[in-house]
Amino acid sequence: MNENNEKCYKIIKELNLEPRVVTHEPILNYETADKVDKELGLTGTESKTLFLKGKSGAFYLFITLATERMDSKILKNILGEKVKLVSGDEMIEKTGMQPGCMTPFGLKEDLIKAIVVDSKIYNEEKLICAFGSETMSVEIKSEDLKKILDYSYKDIYSLEGNEVESV
Repeated sequence: MNENNEKCYKIIKELNLEPRVVTHEPILNYETADKVDKELGLTGTESKTLFLKGKSGAFYLFITLATERMDSKILKNILGEKVKLVSGDEMIEKTGMQPGCMTPFGLKEDLIKAIVVDSKIYNEEKLICAFGSETMSVEIKSEDLKKILDYSYKDIYSLEGNEVESV
């Protein structure tokens, strides 16, 4: 267990939530994630959290379903600046997490300027998210993830199709 895992646990405890947290072999791609999901009987929908950096140097998160793609033009309109995926080395340096294993919560305070949440995630009963490292995941009710995000971040934008609303 690392510092990120501990921060994730602290948040779910503070909010009195009871998601299923599992430890497993390192997951660095969707093929391994599918295999682990089956082995552990996880039934939630895989999500992904992209760690982004704006031209200004600010960091952002984009949270969506694993099957969705990032549209940088829409994100630029939402965030007010051009963003790109953070390099693997910078991701490790800033978060201690490997590329492909970004947690949507439990990060260093004030690291993230804003998050964009694809509202499609809330249509799922349960989601599977990284839990602070490549060897831990959380299966969580989508409504509980929303509680965590509302608790963890001030600036949250919801992506509804191509429309954006500030939450």
